[in-house]
Amino acid sequence: MLKSFDELIQVDVKPFCDLRDAKDEKGNVIKVPYLSWAKCAKLLHENGASSVWYAPRRCPETNTYLWPQAKITTSKGRTTECWFVSVEIHIDDLEFSYDMPLLNGSLVVYEDTLNQLRINNALARAFVKGVAVRTGLGFDLWAEGDGDDGEDDLSRHSIFAIKERLERLITMKERNGLDHNDLLRGLGINEKQLVQLMGYFSKLDALEKAVSNAAGRNLLPVENCG
Repeated sequence: MLKSFDELIQVDVKPFCDLRDAKDEKGNVIKVPYLSWAKCAKLLHENGASSVWYAPRRCPETNTYLWPQAKITTSKGRTTECWFVSVEIHIDDLEFSYDMPLLNGSLVVYEDTLNQLRINNALARAFVKGVAVRTGLGFDLWAEGDGDDGEDDLSRHSIFAIKERLERLITMKERNGLDHNDLLRGLGINEKQLVQLMGYFSKLDALEKAVSNAAGRNLLPVENCG
């Protein structure tokens, strides 16, 4: 049986981390620790999990692993759609999804720099961060900042940022001693209902895009939005 959040957050993952290049606020190259998906899965097994795996989720609009948010073109003609990726994570009987912005470190990924490696790295990061937020394993590594959080104001971002704020709130409540089952009872829902509610973020995102793309008669039915 997987250890509790309070136990897993005490596991020091830094000895298992690799280093990647990043830049500080002054533009200097620094080394930043990161936990690979394989070592994350291995640590979960070593701490009680019997089955650990993750899989990418396809965006219903694009039928790809990319979830576009807003198309932006810079003054130099470079275009990005502020993509997110999403994974479903399975740890024994625990199943949940987690979304992650598609970035090159902390840099924006544009259409001319988009490739399979960027997507694969973002999916792996989504798995590792999702595990940290939900189970506590490696949580402090992200709390210290790995280049994707910083001082960014999530309230100015997409519907997925609101989802992340909610996930962080749940994590902090449980970190402060609130049992997950007690939280569910207090909310009047079960685990399956929580997963279903969290899934509405993707549906709302699809609905927003459908409304934005509405051009007259050929509208996408709401029930098809996700």
